[in-house]
Amino acid sequence: MISIKKEILVNASQENAFRVFTQKMDLWWPRSHHVGKTAMVKMVLEAKIKGRWYSLHQDNEECEIGYVQNYEPNSRLLLIWQLNGEFKQDSSLHTEVEINFIAKGSNQTLVQFAHRNIETLGKAVEGMDQGWGLILDLFSRVAALGRLEGDALKMYQRTTIE
Repeated sequence: MISIKKEILVNASQENAFRVFTQKMDLWWPRSHHVGKTAMVKMVLEAKIKGRWYSLHQDNEECEIGYVQNYEPNSRLLLIWQLNGEFKQDSSLHTEVEINFIAKGSNQTLVQFAHRNIETLGKAVEGMDQGWGLILDLFSRVAALGRLEGDALKMYQRTTIE
């Protein structure tokens, strides 16, 4: 079984880190990482069990990414990723994106990330480790600062993957 695993220490409380991840995904999800035919205008995660995970695009297209399988406020989130190796929606596909939020004091949170069961995604897996690294770095910055600035803001705004 192939997995991508990451750990990052976020300079934010456990509650704030969880809230930024689940309710403010649009503030940190990079504009280059989408599956729509036109530019992405919003990334949406409905913060509840069976909530949708999707992106909205300039042409009013909605692109399904997956859904929330488990939602444990402030501590754990389990998302089902339903994009295949060509980054096309496939409702029969169920890879897991699990994020655990562990308090490390009043203003630090260890975020443990795993994207599991990705062997069916083929060559797409090769770039996913780096992609998740960028995504988690942008998330960490928004959780800590409430915004992106400098190079991080440029990475967020970039519309193509380089």
